[in-house]
Amino acid sequence: MARALTIERSKVSRHERDAYFAGLRQRRDRLRAASCNFWVYEAPSEPGLFVEFTEAADVPTLAAARVAVFDSDPGAPILTEVELP
Repeated sequence: MARALTIERSKVSRHERDAYFAGLRQRRDRLRAASCNFWVYEAPSEPGLFVEFTEAADVPTLAAARVAVFDSDPGAPILTEVELP
């Protein structure tokens, strides 16, 4: 099966940053427990603009983790890895 990935953008104000990071840590821990990888990047040229990547070995693993972590599917599309010929 192909690896699966979601990509989500967030814009966070300076005042929301601490609460956002606390939520990210909780999400990271829950996703890791559900066999997913989770990374967050911030745009150096635009502080507060974050891109979150969640990856799993396959679509069923990622879909189940999203439901477990968010209590429902948050709606970001699940992308699958493309094998290049």
